[in-house]
Amino acid sequence: MEIGIIIHSLTGNTLSVAERLQEKLTADGHDVEIEQLKTIGEENIKETNSANIKLKAYPDPQAHDLLIIAGPVRGASVSPILKHYFSKIGQLEGKPTLLFVTEFFPFPWMGGKHALKQMTALCEEHGAAVIGSGVINWKNPRREGQIEELLQQFSDSAARMDRK
Repeated sequence: MEIGIIIHSLTGNTLSVAERLQEKLTADGHDVEIEQLKTIGEENIKETNSANIKLKAYPDPQAHDLLIIAGPVRGASVSPILKHYFSKIGQLEGKPTLLFVTEFFPFPWMGGKHALKQMTALCEEHGAAVIGSGVINWKNPRREGQIEELLQQFSDSAARMDRK
């Protein structure tokens, strides 16, 4: 199965989880590509208006059988970079999609769950079928366990899709 991981990562935390996910899913026998959303010029972390953002490239979500979309939590919300990306892509027409966010705080209720709700809404507005999600809390002492659980959950979801 062709799996696309479309991410925004500023500090490298989200990217590091995406790379581990790529390793796991590749070992499971899938073709996995990470496509990182990067701004033209230096990223302004204070920019909240997604209309002011310009990306170097807009990955085609239709090029994959399964999408994984991820980004950091910013101010208890989805990353403005991801909001901008969604404003520029077309309909996803039932595309199976998995989501995850990374956040500095130690607990999901400190912004991660809210950001995931926003990401889910963005996906559903574009017709995607969200089939799973997760939050990685960077300051949680169980962070490594959270990552391992996410890897397994997403691996299991991809295996179920492969059997269909």
